[in-house]
Amino acid sequence: MGQYWKTTVQVASIAAFGLLTACGGSAGPENEAKTSADERPANTSTLADRGEAAKADTASGPINAFSFEATGAELSNPVPSPEELIPAGGCNGESQIGLSFHRGDMTESRWFAVGFTTKAVVAPGETGVFPLQALQWDNGVERPPNLPEDSPARVARRFMGADGVTLTLETHIATSRERRMAGTLQGHVKRFGTDEAADITAHFDVNQSCGVK
Repeated sequence: MGQYWKTTVQVASIAAFGLLTACGGSAGPENEAKTSADERPANTSTLADRGEAAKADTASGPINAFSFEATGAELSNPVPSPEELIPAGGCNGESQIGLSFHRGDMTESRWFAVGFTTKAVVAPGETGVFPLQALQWDNGVERPPNLPEDSPARVARRFMGADGVTLTLETHIATSRERRMAGTLQGHVKRFGTDEAADITAHFDVNQSCGVK
């Protein structure tokens, strides 16, 4: 199918991922923190072991910490560090949260992305458990199966979930002096066009908030 040629694939995939971040804004002030490593089951793939937590005023980037685990699917690439990830989207206090984190280009083998959209509006400073409209994980890229082996075209190896997927916001600071959200994404996702599925958990800590109180 001609639609899978490189340029078209990249634009189409970015547009699809943009559906998860359409409500968002830009990242807020920059701080740094890191998650602590822990033991994980042998059948669980992990995308993060980030060391001791740092003080929130040691700025280095918009993402303080990020970790990811997938049970049931093998990770295509090592963990991206918070410094490698690029955030997109956000919220303004009168909208859903639409936020994503990605590394690399969608035509590269190292492509990684996680994105989500909440079902409900999240107010400034609000915390708790929020059902998600969508949870998405791009686990690397692959050649479209209908193209020849020497084709340079690539599409995201994409998993999606909508039933029972949640965001738990543990921290949500929305003041003029500090903007920060820390939360955990959890849910069951299925790979497009296959029977492959995974249970994923992602923790993020970013320097942005849903508006300001």
